[in-house]
Amino acid sequence: MKKFVRSVCDLVEAKETFVMVSVVESSGSTPRSSGAKMVVRGDGSIFGTVGGGLAEAHACRDSLKLMESGDGTAQVSYVDMTQELAAESDMICGGGLTVLMEVVEPDGPCAAAYVDLDGLLRKGTRAALCTRFEKSDQLRAVSHEIRIEFMQGETPTFEKTETELKLVEPFIPAPSLYIFGAGHVSQFTARVAAMIGFRTVVLDDRADFANAERFPEADEVVVLSSFKGCCEALDVRKDSFVIIVTRGHLHDKTVLAEALGTVAGYIGMIGSRRKRDSIYAVLLEEGFSQKDIDRCSCPIGLPIGAQTPEEIAVSICAELIQVRSGEGT
Repeated sequence: MKKFVRSVCDLVEAKETFVMVSVVESSGSTPRSSGAKMVVRGDGSIFGTVGGGLAEAHACRDSLKLMESGDGTAQVSYVDMTQELAAESDMICGGGLTVLMEVVEPDGPCAAAYVDLDGLLRKGTRAALCTRFEKSDQLRAVSHEIRIEFMQGETPTFEKTETELKLVEPFIPAPSLYIFGAGHVSQFTARVAAMIGFRTVVLDDRADFANAERFPEADEVVVLSSFKGCCEALDVRKDSFVIIVTRGHLHDKTVLAEALGTVAGYIGMIGSRRKRDSIYAVLLEEGFSQKDIDRCSCPIGLPIGAQTPEEIAVSICAELIQVRSGEGT
């Protein structure tokens, strides 16, 4: 969802009109369930998906007609995915999909809502987008309201009355990856981590290293006054990841001590076993337990013989994938 929202914002920034397609109801063995989304551009190209094949072809056709006609701003259509139609389109499924299509103008309220959602997701804030549609001669969106709230589950809700439709969609941020240190390894790690779906936050005490120019893919870049207390202002959760790649042993030790005071589900530190053992020894003397120390993965990264910053970044992110998937437990 993070990538989808970011791509929508790119179209808004480019002042492009497009159609937002959302699956709002599904039945039977359909390829996509409620919550699947796709954008159809004026040239017929798309990003996102509502299942491919017949459903996607119908949605693209109807979206282009809606955009070209200027008749209303939204439309609901039902795609019948019976076994016969599925067979004709080489799809092994049945049932049906109800899709909602909305024309999005770059200076309109839907576009503004997605720009706001992008900002919230970058900060790790969970939100819901509530869109109301008025039914008269034509279906028109009348409001797009962002709510900072928790929704049970991750499935949108779709309500219908004789005069109104209401779609409430949860937007859930990706797990946060806090990268302490803004050197070369951090630079490539942030880039790869963003590609594989993490919400990336880079933190360092050097403004000439920790900046958006060096980390364009990062969701946030934070300049710290000190590594001491570096986790205090962060919303570190049980599904958060912390990696420590600072410029020196003392900073690594400071950050590790701070990270061990959080509930982060994963903590990793770069460095040799000799460096690791010396840092662990000091932390044990300072009152940390062996159970605390065992929470840290060091040396970080899968053992693939990585040498360059780019290769080390790949090995680190491979380990993050392994842990996130549960394969590393």
